[in-house]
Amino acid sequence: MASSAEEKVIRTRSGIQVQHGNHIDTIESVDLVFRAQRKLSFSFAAVFFIVTLSIPVMTVWWEPWYGVPIWGGFTANYLVVSLLYYVFLWGLSFTYIKKADALDERLSHMADEIAAETAVEPIGGE
Repeated sequence: MASSAEEKVIRTRSGIQVQHGNHIDTIESVDLVFRAQRKLSFSFAAVFFIVTLSIPVMTVWWEPWYGVPIWGGFTANYLVVSLLYYVFLWGLSFTYIKKADALDERLSHMADEIAAETAVEPIGGE
């Protein structure tokens, strides 16, 4: 494992910890961060694809969606594709950013808590 001037690898009885300045990463904390971020990303991707694919599906099989004017001659399909879809995308991205920031904030102190719970006693005088 390569280490930079500010990075220190510590082998403890409880596992390997990598120290970056005052911050200590453990395998457990990195794994929890990746799992939480993956869950968040996949859930928002699923919402995006379901909404995006529902537009052409409704255009093919639901006549009131594409054939019935609802306001000034515009159909629901036209209004959604020309205006509301972009509002949805902005809202989805704003919500994702806020949730990702909250997740990052919640998980930023987790490594310190894990390091405090585990003994940070180096093996072999490292």
